Amino acid sequence: MRRTIGVVGLMTNENVGDYLLVEASKYLLRTCDPDIAVVDIDVDPHTPAVRTGMRRLNFRAAAVMKAFQRPILSVVRSPRFAYHYHSMYWRTKLGWYFKERVSGLDALIFTGGGFIKYKTQGLNYIDELILKAAHRQGIPVMMNAVGVEGYSETDIRCQRLKRALNTDNVKVITTRDDLDTLDAHYITNPNIETERVGDPVFWLDEMDMVDRHTRERAEPRRRRIGINLLNPQNFSVYGGDLSPDAVVNFYRNLIAELQRLDADFTLFSNGMTVDQTFGRSLVSSMNLRSEQLVDRPTTSTEFVNLVASFDIILSARMHAGITAYALEVPVIGLIWGEKLRFLTSITGLRDRYFNEDELDFVKIARMLVDNDMPRPDAARRGELRERTRRQLARFVDTVPRRSS
Repeated sequence: MRRTIGVVGLMTNENVGDYLLVEASKYLLRTCDPDIAVVDIDVDPHTPAVRTGMRRLNFRAAAVMKAFQRPILSVVRSPRFAYHYHSMYWRTKLGWYFKERVSGLDALIFTGGGFIKYKTQGLNYIDELILKAAHRQGIPVMMNAVGVEGYSETDIRCQRLKRALNTDNVKVITTRDDLDTLDAHYITNPNIETERVGDPVFWLDEMDMVDRHTRERAEPRRRRIGINLLNPQNFSVYGGDLSPDAVVNFYRNLIAELQRLDADFTLFSNGMTVDQTFGRSLVSSMNLRSEQLVDRPTTSTEFVNLVASFDIILSARMHAGITAYALEVPVIGLIWGEKLRFLTSITGLRDRYFNEDELDFVKIARMLVDNDMPRPDAARRGELRERTRRQLARFVDTVPRRSS
């Protein structure tokens, strides 16, 4: 007798942090039940196998809809029409895929990340499609350590997402951040259990992904600093006032200060092309050595070992900081969105993360070079990790076994 559980996540995009969420969640699931059969459900699959045969027509039709999206929505200026247009786009592109992937499952688990949001990425439409497909087949659902990013009583995208979250087959929603908004605004079904838990990647150190040679230190040597790259538009895209030019200037000033301090630093990304392109522009414009920009990591193992190789990092992408925190690599970070504010509050790291009003490149460079911050609270991290594992185990225990 075994359980077949679908695991929902971002698996073929460029952000290795999303891969880590999936892998960490799978690891925890198998600690709950080593015999679980896992079915991957990529929320936006890019693998050629998905785009073969007649299904190529779905992707071509969706591509046409995307090409005409801007001119059509500029003429029909209605939020409700825009919602239905985007909904149709995702349903055309991937509705069939989600129906096929959830068929025959015993349960479904969303593996962390910003799934409860509606302003960026279009994940609200994907949530609706997956939850509706699971509801039609009576498949119980857990959303594990998801991000909750904003709420609106008037935005149709938010309200349709809310309706999907409260269907009777959704059993548990745990969040890594905004439990208050989840409980007070999103959840109306009294049978849904909620709790604040830790990000699944907090379990990274247990997953044997780090090559032991990565952490061996040849002494004496200078401390190696990793500078994590970020799309300069991220602050403004997520509602901040810091312009892309100001972000670029911060990085340039920070690098110049590190050079003045004769620091050993390396630029690295989480794998996203836009971040890597920004890194190449910094190398070119500041006449850095080519080896001061690490090649774009394409697997989670590459990324984890890269972070583990540094003595300290400046984190810009969220899961660069989470990876460092999990591996006990000292981290200083940037806050460009609400999810990062919650992360720093929950982990007790707010004193070493900086928002757009606090970007003092001289201070940050000195902190990176000195690397003398106290270690994070291990007991706090342990409690957050245990909540994540405990909730997953409780949900898995409710899923009946069936003959293999």
